[in-house]
Amino acid sequence: MRSKVVAVVLIVLGVGATLGGLYGQIFLAEDEGHHDGRTPTFALQPQVGSDELVVEQTAPGRLAVEVLRAGQAMQFDTLHDRSDHYFVTDAGLTFFSHVAFAQDGENRELATPPGEVRVVAQVAPTGGPDFLELGATVDVEGDPLDEQNITDDDAWTDGSLTVTRQGFDFVLSAPWNGNDIYDGPAFLSLFRADDFAFAHAHAELVGNDRFSFATALPGLGDYLAALEFEQDGRLVTALFRFTL
Repeated sequence: MRSKVVAVVLIVLGVGATLGGLYGQIFLAEDEGHHDGRTPTFALQPQVGSDELVVEQTAPGRLAVEVLRAGQAMQFDTLHDRSDHYFVTDAGLTFFSHVAFAQDGENRELATPPGEVRVVAQVAPTGGPDFLELGATVDVEGDPLDEQNITDDDAWTDGSLTVTRQGFDFVLSAPWNGNDIYDGPAFLSLFRADDFAFAHAHAELVGNDRFSFATALPGLGDYLAALEFEQDGRLVTALFRFTL
């Protein structure tokens, strides 16, 4: 099983919206883009080109991924403190994974649930551009994975820490005490149902317990949001499903 996809520049026109009161903002509009100022692609539709995300199932519930340029292995500059990033969800938005690799040349393999799965790669190819997103959808065979801790409410908890979503602000039940990850105090990934549109954002810390985000989204819909940050010496991934 193999699927090849390349990046596409997609302009989405809509209306501006502010959610979460004073801080968190989400823009359903044409945007100046991310990193190198390009219009956000949301890792959506492929077009013929030289940059490819190759996805191949190698075992039940396992996908090998590789980013190629003109059919050759690609070298990466640092992006969000790592070499290359891969994000995974499924059609029901019941699963999320973010795997970041530290070096080129390692085997890239991802664990996924069975069924229709979306993989998004984020890289900064040596020689440019400084930010590239590639997406691929594949059908995966395998056994179900353990259920993840995903809330359909505005409050997520792991029993020791609660994160409350207020629009695109996320408020912790205790002061944040971690180190920066992926170029900021917290990192937010978003997948939209139906078309697997993808976006990400870096947090601004407001006070000592509030992560605030501003980013562009492709439009309204059902979303899965993954908030990643360090707390008490561990990586926390708080997962929220919501309708925008």
